[in-house]
Amino acid sequence: MPPLTHPIVMPAALFFLIRRLPLLSLALLAPALSSCKTAKSVVASVSMTPSPFLTHGKDLKEERERSPFLGNWWTPDKKLQAAADSKTQIYISPVRIDAVRPMKNYLAKVEFSDKRRQAKLEDLAEYAHKRFVKAFKEAKHPRYEVVDAPSKDAMTLDLHILEWEPNALTGFIARETIDLLTFPAVGDLIWKPVRASTAIEGRFIEPKSKKPVYEFADKEEAKTLIIIPLQEAYPTGQARYAIREWARQLELVLHKEPHKKPKDSSPIQLWGF
Repeated sequence: MPPLTHPIVMPAALFFLIRRLPLLSLALLAPALSSCKTAKSVVASVSMTPSPFLTHGKDLKEERERSPFLGNWWTPDKKLQAAADSKTQIYISPVRIDAVRPMKNYLAKVEFSDKRRQAKLEDLAEYAHKRFVKAFKEAKHPRYEVVDAPSKDAMTLDLHILEWEPNALTGFIARETIDLLTFPAVGDLIWKPVRASTAIEGRFIEPKSKKPVYEFADKEEAKTLIIIPLQEAYPTGQARYAIREWARQLELVLHKEPHKKPKDSSPIQLWGF
């Protein structure tokens, strides 16, 4: 048999997938991770402190049986809850960004001026409002009818983007380079402090009393994506992904009889857009 005169070249896509096989195994454990009480607060090492926007911010607790969010508070007032339960409409107010905390990500600080960040935040607030409205309007088993203005017959959902660390392009390139030179996810671990993250808080208001019956707060960091990490390839990618997830989750949390249990997603996923 004559010797080979040409080296066997592995296709780049195949090489990429083979290197990420260990992460693929972890992704298959996603259901277990997402159902675990500490999937976010321990595995992903995510924590947050709510702002004075929430009346009961100090009383927020993680209750994985009822909600996927890091912090939750439900009113103990049965009369107030009964009044809220009688409402079948919801008004979702414009998402606030007036008290967003300063950036801590040093790479993002280099890439984003205050003016650029503010412009992106305004876009995110508008996007978030649209996605929450969409989630309630298009729910498979809707609990509320979405209305365009506050009224005595409509619960009000107030939302506030509390933190936003945008995707830094330099960080994304550095992480992917480290992964290629070492092992998948090594870049994510080394560069964890400069990964994108977004935090949100919200309150659900009974119209007559103007008091909240539910408050929540949550924070999401960029997922570890196995196949195509497009979520981190542009500034608002992680934030938009988190917003869509929050909208779907909150619709289930506020449902009196949700058709399925609201769950958090795994920090390791095949892909995310």
